[in-house]
Order: sequence, then C-alpha cells, then structure tokens
Amino acid sequence: MPAVVKAVKDTADSQTVQDSVSGKVSDSGGPLIGVVVTVKGGKEKALTDAKGNYRIAAADNAVLVFAYMGYKAKEEPVNKRKTISVLMQTESKVLNEVQVVATGYGTVNRTKLTSSVSSIQADQLKNDVLPTITQAIQGKAGGVQVTQKSGSPGGGLNIRIRGTTSINAGSDPLYVVDGIPVNSTTNFTGGSDFNFGGGTQGINILASINPSDVQSVEILKDAASSSIYGARAANGVVLITTKKGQPGLSTFSFNAYEGFSQVPDERKYKMMNTSEYQDYMKDYYKYLLDANGQPTPVPAGVLANPGTNTNWQNEIFRTAPTRSYELSARGGSEKTQYYTSIGYMRQAGVILNSDFSRLSARLNLDHQHSDKLKFSARVNLTRALNDRIQEENSKEGSTKNGIFAPPNIPVYNPDGGYAYDQVNTNRENPVAMLRLPVNNSQTFRVLASVAAEYKIIPDLTLKTSFGADLSFIDETFFMPPNGIRSFAAQGGIGAQRNTRDQLWVNETTLNYQKTFGNHHIDALAGASVQQSRIQFVDARRSNFPSNDIQYISAGGTITGANSFPEEWSIASGFTRVNYDYKGKYLLTANFRVDGSSRFGVNNRYGTFPSFGAAWRASDEDFLKSNRIISNLKFRTSWGITGNQNIPNYASYSLYSGSNNYLGNPGYVPNVLGDKNLKWETTKQLNFGLDLGLLNNRISLLADYYIKNTSDLLVGISIPSSSGFQNRFTNVGKIQNKGFEFELTTQNLVGALKWNTTFNMSFNRNKVVSLPGGELSGGPGGLNIAREGLPLGSFYGWKMSGVNPQTGLIDYIKQDGSLGAPTDPKDRGIIGNPNPDFYGGITNTFQYKNFDLSIMGQFSYGNDIFNYNLASGLDGSNKTSNGFVDWNRRWRNPGDITDIPRPTPGNFDNTAISDRFVENGSFFRLRNITLGYTLNDKLTQKLKIRSLRVYTTVQNAFLFTKYKGYDPEVSSSHGGPNQGLTYGYDYGSYPQPRIITAGINLTF
Repeated sequence: MPAVVKAVKDTADSQTVQDSVSGKVSDSGGPLIGVVVTVKGGKEKALTDAKGNYRIAAADNAVLVFAYMGYKAKEEPVNKRKTISVLMQTESKVLNEVQVVATGYGTVNRTKLTSSVSSIQADQLKNDVLPTITQAIQGKAGGVQVTQKSGSPGGGLNIRIRGTTSINAGSDPLYVVDGIPVNSTTNFTGGSDFNFGGGTQGINILASINPSDVQSVEILKDAASSSIYGARAANGVVLITTKKGQPGLSTFSFNAYEGFSQVPDERKYKMMNTSEYQDYMKDYYKYLLDANGQPTPVPAGVLANPGTNTNWQNEIFRTAPTRSYELSARGGSEKTQYYTSIGYMRQAGVILNSDFSRLSARLNLDHQHSDKLKFSARVNLTRALNDRIQEENSKEGSTKNGIFAPPNIPVYNPDGGYAYDQVNTNRENPVAMLRLPVNNSQTFRVLASVAAEYKIIPDLTLKTSFGADLSFIDETFFMPPNGIRSFAAQGGIGAQRNTRDQLWVNETTLNYQKTFGNHHIDALAGASVQQSRIQFVDARRSNFPSNDIQYISAGGTITGANSFPEEWSIASGFTRVNYDYKGKYLLTANFRVDGSSRFGVNNRYGTFPSFGAAWRASDEDFLKSNRIISNLKFRTSWGITGNQNIPNYASYSLYSGSNNYLGNPGYVPNVLGDKNLKWETTKQLNFGLDLGLLNNRISLLADYYIKNTSDLLVGISIPSSSGFQNRFTNVGKIQNKGFEFELTTQNLVGALKWNTTFNMSFNRNKVVSLPGGELSGGPGGLNIAREGLPLGSFYGWKMSGVNPQTGLIDYIKQDGSLGAPTDPKDRGIIGNPNPDFYGGITNTFQYKNFDLSIMGQFSYGNDIFNYNLASGLDGSNKTSNGFVDWNRRWRNPGDITDIPRPTPGNFDNTAISDRFVENGSFFRLRNITLGYTLNDKLTQKLKIRSLRVYTTVQNAFLFTKYKGYDPEVSSSHGGPNQGLTYGYDYGSYPQPRIITAGINLTF
C-alpha cells in the first residue's frame, strides 16, 4: 500500500458511509508532492505524499478537485472508482487560459482581459538573486524599459513604460504594493556640494521591499488597464502583490546565498601608465607658454616617482562580499491563512566604503470570520542602511575625477599617510576621498494595510481598506578637517538631516458579480482618499577639532539649518464594469474622477475614462476544433490618464524667506502661481492580439499603441519685471507610438524540458508641439526638446577631425567652414538616446533534478554621450592623467590622427560634440543560474520537503562597442527639465559582476 499523508481534516466518521479513493498525482516530470485533493462541495481534504500518492474519503457520485500552485486545477468525477490517478498540466501550458492577473482593485483571468497587462509570476522570480524588486522587471516585460541608474548598492532604476511622456512631471510609473499606492519618489540627493547624497542618485526607497516576499508583478500599460488610477497613471502602473498563505499546506523555508562582486577587468578604462603620462606631460607643458611666450618648465612633481605606477581604478575598486538569509513560513486552515518572513541582505559595493544592507520582516494574514465577513492584514517592516560615496556629478566622484589622478603619485606616503598631488593642490587623494568622509543614511519603513470584506448578498461585496506608508530617514554627513584638503580651511563640515515621510490611504469599494445565462457582469464602484506629508529638519556645522568626533555638536561654527514641510492630497471616485457574453465577447469601461491639491483652483478635478473590447475568436465554432490554434483573442482599447507629478505648490505664488535686507529678514518672490494649472493628459489607443498555438506551447501577446500627451507641465522663465523668476504652465505635446510583443514557447516537454520567453519593444518618440521654442537640459544644454525630434536628442557641435597642420580639433560650422566651437548657432543634432528597440530573452532548462536558467537583455540603436571621454581626453588640465588614446596624439605638422595635441587653458577639446557620442547598443547575459534539487528518496530520509542548491552569475557577460564602464547608464543631473536629461554617462557607478552560491530548503 502506498504511503499516505494524513488528511488535514479527520474523515474517519465520513469514511463509515463513504468509500476510500486513492491514486497518484504527477506531471510530465514525475510525481508531485503537496497537491491539495478535496471533495467538491465537501470538507474532506488530503495532500499527496513524497511519491505523489493520496487517499481520501469520497462518495461514489462525488467530484475530486486537484489543486497545486503553478498548475491548472483539475476535476475528476469518482463514478464508483476506487483508484484515480491524474496528470496535471502546468499553468505555462495554459497561460492564456487560466492565468489570474491583478488589474487594480481586483483580478481577472487573462482569458477575459481586454487590456494590455504584462505579468511576472512567482515562478519567474524564485530563482533570481534580486537585491531589489524593481530589478525583477528588467528584460521580462514587453514595452517596459528598465535602465540601471547606478551599480551602487541599493541604487535606483529608471523604468519607462512605453516611452518618456513628460519633461518636468516625471515619467516613472505609479507603484502599488498590496493595494497601497506607495511613495517611490523619496529620493534625496546631495549634488556636487558634498552635503548629503552620493552625487545626484539619492536613495532608492523601493529597495526596502524584500523581493522574496513578492508573489507577482503586473505592469498596466494601456489606458484601459491603468485609467482606474486616473491622475497618476499616465506613465503606467506597477502592481506588486506579496505572498499569502494556503489552506491545508504548511511550509517552512530557509533561503540563503553568499557571494562576491567585482568590476570586470575588461570594462575598466585603459589609462596611461607613468612613463606614458610623463611623456604626455612634457608635451603638455611645451604648449603652456609663460608671459614671454616661452614653454613652461615641467614641474618636478609631475616628473617625480618614475618607478611608481598607481592604477587608481584598482585602488578604488574592490572585490566586495554579498549575502542574504531568509526564513519564511506559510500555511493555514480553511478559515485563517498566513505568510510571514524575516530576511537580512547585505551588498557591499565594488567601490570602497559603499554598502547597503536591509533587515525586513513581513506578516500577511487572511481570516474568514464567517461566510459573509473576511479580514486581511499586511504588515512590512524594513530597516535599510546605506553607506554612500560621492559618485556621478559630484565634485570629487571617484569614477568621475578620481581615476584621472596622476599615476606617479602613490596611495600612501612612506609614513603611512595619504599622498597628494603637489602640483594641483585642489586634487584630493581618491582613496582618502572614499575612506575618510562619512555619508550614510538609515531608513526605517512601515508599509501596512488592513481590509475587511462583507458579502451583503452572494453577488455583492463591500470592501474597505486603510493603508499607510511611513518612512523615517536619518542621514549623516561628515567631511573631516584632516585628510581632505578642500575642507581643511574651514575645519571640515558636518551635517545631519532627519526626514519623516507619511502617506495614508483609505479606500472603499462595492463589487457586484452576476451571471445571467450567457451574460456575466463584474461591476466595481469605489472612493479613495489619500494624503501625504513629508517634513525634514537639517543642521550643519564646520570647524571640527579632529576627525574622531563626527557628530555635528562637535563643530564650532553653525553654518546652516533648515526645516520644511510639504503636503499633498488626492480625493477620487471611480467605477469599472466588465461584461462578457459567452466568455468570448468582452467589454470593459472605466471612469475615474480625481481631485488633487497640486493643481489650480480652476482645474482641481479631472476625469479619466477608458474603454476596452475583446473577441475570443478561438471560442467560435469555426475554430474550436482547430488543432493548431488553441487561443486567439483580438483586443482594442482607448482611454485617458493623467500625470500630477509636479512640485506640491506649483499652482501657488511662492516666496523665499531668509533674504535679509539691511539686516532685516524678509521674503522675495520666487515662483508665480497659475490658478488654471492642470494635469498632463495622455490619450492612448491600443490594438492587441493574444495567440496560442499547438495547445498553447507557443503563446504570443502583441500590441500596437499610440500615446499622445498634451498640456505638458513646463517650468518657464518670466520677465524679472514681474518680481518673480519662473512659473509652471501647461504647454506642448509629446507622442509615443510603437509595437511590442511577448513570446513564450515550450520547445521540449519530455524528460528534458526547455522553455523560452522572449520580448521585444519598438517605441518612437517625438515632440509634436512646443510653443515658445525649444527647451534644454543636462550638462551644457546637451539634451533638447524640439518640435519634430525625439525627446532628449543630443545637441552640440559636429567634429570634422584633427587639423593635420595645427593639431587642434576642427568643428563644422553652419556655413560648412571649419574652425573652433565659438558660435552656438553652429550646433546641431549629434545623437539620439532613445533605442530603436529593446527587450529580453530567458531560456530555462530542466533535466531530472538539474535546472538551468539563462536570461539576456538587450538594447539597440541608442546613443550615449560619454562625458568621461571629455575628462580623459580634454588635454587642458596641468596634472590629470588620461586614456591611452593620448599615445597616438598629434605631435608634428602633417600627422594624421583622431587625437589632438594638449591645449593648456583651452577647453575646445571638451566642447559638447559628437566626439563623445558613442553607440550604446548592447546585449547582456544578465543572469545565469544552475541548480540541483535533491531527489525524493534523499528528502524523505532527511525528513524535509525539498532542498535545492544553486550558483548564479549576474551580469555575466556584456557585448557592446561602448567604451565606458557600462552602456546601461542613466546619469542624473540637477537643474530644469530633468525629463530631458538621460542617455549620458558622467562618472556613473559601474555595474558589478556578482557570483553567488545558495540554498533553498523547505520543510
């Protein structure tokens, strides 16, 4: 007799009047353990054992239901049988038929979905080593471009859904975690003045969510799916759903991995060694003339230490450890289910003194109080520590300036102290600049919600929920008085900032579901109120007595203090109706009204309707028996969404305080208000196709869309005679249109299983209208918005080449002549940061107990402005090292080369030009994972449910012509029109290669 798992509910009494049914449950790969077997309409329940066997009491006329996560539920009538064995089918085989998709305020089977939604399920996440949940989306969803902002631990990502839609209101999607629209914009940055932050990257608040707690991620891409979120949905919506318990199945899991990360040697810049550097500097000083027109002697410090050869990249980069440990429990009864976890993750950065760690805990509870009343609660607590460094755009960023320190300077003097450039006294020791300052943040976050559902009648359910997203952020900064020369005169500086970010939301919905013969209606009506308040206090001091005491109380001079609160709120009403006839003619309508405090009193409320329709042609009689086409659905949708992401008080006239006049405090005008200020409005039309072939072994989701965004929120300068400096207004239009698809294939389904998922997206972006002329942003006005051109196009001079007679760069002027870059009118379009297409591909293999996953990501046709080339090839700095390209520089009249001669005091070499525009296309093997799962015999002996060991290589290989650390860059830059500034690299933190080994153990 096969081994039997005891029924969850004692069925001894029922077995006196019912017969016992037994059997085996398996899939194409063998027996399945833990399958839930129930009697339909009854209370009997059993689980399959390690060999897939079960036994349950069931009457002769009963129906058995077999359910297992990741598999299609199966029903089998008993019909007086004593043995019933079943073969279960994975959900991937019937993706388009049974997959449940979150749509905001509810779920729907993909078969009845009329809109465009990408879904990433738990089985696609479980084998990935993910520091943050946003990385789970990279390369896995059509129409979604995910760009790593920085390789720094806990660093953020840029996510663009169907293109960039805004210049000043932001293009990031709305994130909704378990129904709570969370704050994802708490992103403090310090800029180039050192105070707080690591350059302009800031804090990634979404790094506080543990990816292992996530059950699924849905991306709402078209207006029919996203308009239910109205004024915040123009850039798409990302729904993150966390795990919950399962009745009758109790598991306890331990997951852990250890590993290390490093910058691949092949990605490092090729710098001149000391011999090459000193030869170059002799040439440099030949062109540095004194008052008498004679060459300046080469300083002794430049020619010193010819035997020293410091590669500063090797000094600032390191091999850094990474580790993660997690415990989770999941289970419950018919009435109460739970999921709870605690996890610790630490990722040290590959640049000295950078580090990120996260301690998280979660509890999800669901309780069926009665047939009518149900409660649920979600609580997530996180403490994240982030040790930051000066990186991109910062004054002394190690990858911006540090790598160009002279190679003849050692890291340390013989006495153990740091060595410094004695010729350029403004240059810091790159290692000292990383090790001596303190620049850290501590974030404590509470993300919690409670909800109650009450069935008024069987078809009508009332639900109310309350959620809160609370973040408390403490930031400490200390620049010591000793060791950092730039701050020695003021005795160092220290600062502390405390931030409290509070968001709460209350939502109530009424849901009606009814079937009338062949007609089915699912109607939703609801109201939502959300409010956010952020407040910070900071204080700064200088004149510290030593490096030892880093608290600001030790500073002798108060240099600044500040405090500022901001608030916003939004009140909404919404409704949605889903209707289908015979499950094959589908209609959806959404309508939402939002009132936002951010907009003028004359335009405080906006309306956001949408409509969707679909036809399941595969359910028609003429296709039902088709052996090739197993699923065919045509979709179309249209709708309006909004974007409210502007400063909280942009519609009000603002004044700046603390401006003294003759010693008296006062206020001065700053921003002129506009009572008519309103949302950016995006109208989107979508045509889609769902196709399944050969019993859905081949599945395709394809969409074509047109997005037109109008009433752009733009900050413009106004005449100073008004007394104000600038104001926000609604002006201009942007269009995004494109095609995207997601293809899933089951290539092999026997003993060797091979599945492939592949997605590709083509998006074309352009500025349709921009009254008042063009806008610019980025360094030197690099990125522009101009009618008829892609948003963010690179604008600068076009280089002709190096003049063979002078050794100087010639630039092409408007009239076709050549010369220096003196007239701004000679500039033109020199590049486009928008790719022609991008996407990802994942291949998974399984043979017996081995599994292998290979995930790739690619982008093609985008340009990158590599500002690091300007630093390494400027030829104007009196001690800076440069790239080995200088070895082929122009030396004598008649030389033909692409590298000019040094030009002391002349910055023509670094003019914003196509000299620094590079091909940003790449293909990256982002993840390679090999795993082995112990067989059933061993797990039975060990008395465990499962044990899997694995090894993973992240960022394994990169294929690109780009010369920088990484083509996947998105450097931030302060100033206006930040929606334009992308596609350039200015000292970005390189993405590391991460190698880990881990274990997944389940009891």
